[in-house]
Amino acid sequence: MVILRLVQQTNQCNLIKTIPSAKSKKNHDLQSEREIHKAIEKPQPLSKSIHAIDAVYFNGSNSKMSWLVCGTARRPNKLVNGFLYLKIQEFSDKLLVSPRLPDTCMRQTDFEVGSYSVEGLKITPLKPMQQWRVEYDGAMRFENEYSHNMEVKLQATWTTALPYFNFASDMDPRPTARAMAKEKWSRDHFRNLKKYHQTHYEHFGTLNGIVLINGIEFPLNLDCMRDHSFGEQRNWKNFHRYVMHFVHLENGDCITVGVICMPVTFSSLEVGFVSISHEKCNYAVTNVEFDLYQFGENGKPPVDYAFNFYTGNKRYSVKVIAVACPEFYIGEESECRIVEQHCRFEVNGLTGWGAAEWQYRHLDGLPVPMENKR
Repeated sequence: MVILRLVQQTNQCNLIKTIPSAKSKKNHDLQSEREIHKAIEKPQPLSKSIHAIDAVYFNGSNSKMSWLVCGTARRPNKLVNGFLYLKIQEFSDKLLVSPRLPDTCMRQTDFEVGSYSVEGLKITPLKPMQQWRVEYDGAMRFENEYSHNMEVKLQATWTTALPYFNFASDMDPRPTARAMAKEKWSRDHFRNLKKYHQTHYEHFGTLNGIVLINGIEFPLNLDCMRDHSFGEQRNWKNFHRYVMHFVHLENGDCITVGVICMPVTFSSLEVGFVSISHEKCNYAVTNVEFDLYQFGENGKPPVDYAFNFYTGNKRYSVKVIAVACPEFYIGEESECRIVEQHCRFEVNGLTGWGAAEWQYRHLDGLPVPMENKR
């Protein structure tokens, strides 16, 4: 109980520094809330830290298994970790990737600085907590095929009427309490909790638009999760690994659920929420039956597995089958390896689609493409 109270007090302190929680909206003046959202839903000033971060990310799929994943993470000195994956089932069952992948290190031009734009990829907020635009104009190629580029133009709009989930204030205190109880408490531990705190919120919606591939037009209609993270710093060398699942179900409900191992703060932190579409309400995850070390600790994520998680007394049984597993690297030393799995899901008997993202600490630098080894 002491830990629970401590976690609740910590969340209240974080709330002052970040966006209002979805639960607490009724306690805020509507105009003030809109002003906060307007301030948050745009590129943020970077801190003076060499690890300063301001990142946006979109991950969308549909029942036909078309797929889009993109992100831009703004860093100091015009560095952006940016990427785009795109699979249009009506075009090909192969995955299109942006040219630099698996490397994600890009440099912004002077004109692009201060925006979520780099090398043809442009992500723009339109209406706070309601609408964003995703655009791309440039070359793409099939995964692992380096000799043939295609010209791709993407124009799409993300919209939602669902509430966002603020991980600083909307999480249930029990997973954080369990995570804190596993750590050795010290002044340094609590300093690190404050030092590495970030604002992170997620939001489910839809992404609709068109894609031109070598001049041929294809519709793009995806269920899509997007997130926004920013803070004093994010040093990928502090992360051992994590897994996050982003699930869209046939009844319209959506799920984020995962486990994070970042030993400098928590060696095992269970996170997530369920967004119930007809209620327009989020329910925080209270327990995840997923021991991270039992799943892909050798660097090879499983492609067929299952686990359970809970929101209060409601149990969710999740089955996962990965159908694609591209990977990329983040950081100027490629210190972070991400395996981005496109997945089919079954949750309590309901069909679903989406993604599982597996992160690993990486020590061996950027790998040389197979084509260059010949």
